[in-house]
Amino acid sequence: MKTEYITLKETTLTNNCPECYSTDGMVLSFKQQMTTSKFLIKTKSNVVENIFCTKCENEIFPGQWTLDIERVYNYHKKTIPRKKGSIQFTKPFYFVTFILLAILIAIGVYLFDPTIFGL
Repeated sequence: MKTEYITLKETTLTNNCPECYSTDGMVLSFKQQMTTSKFLIKTKSNVVENIFCTKCENEIFPGQWTLDIERVYNYHKKTIPRKKGSIQFTKPFYFVTFILLAILIAIGVYLFDPTIFGL
């Protein structure tokens, strides 16, 4: 299974970085996890948030946030377009399901009346 992240929103912040005190370079991103396999595509409903400083190349964890960063985070969290968790089936899933269903119907018909197949 292949795991990817869908970016719902990504914004730059002008707040001071708690690590390097730079006012430019902090990026706030909201992402949603999507898992892909041969038979289905599953999107999870939980949202992963991340603040990263491109100047000092550190992830800013919630314990390091100042009140200003927390206010900006809460504002942007309200504006993200939420997507519901979903499961989408792919064409190979429907093909395999059709073949298995045809086999089950043939077995059922054979068990009901074996003379139909001439055996």
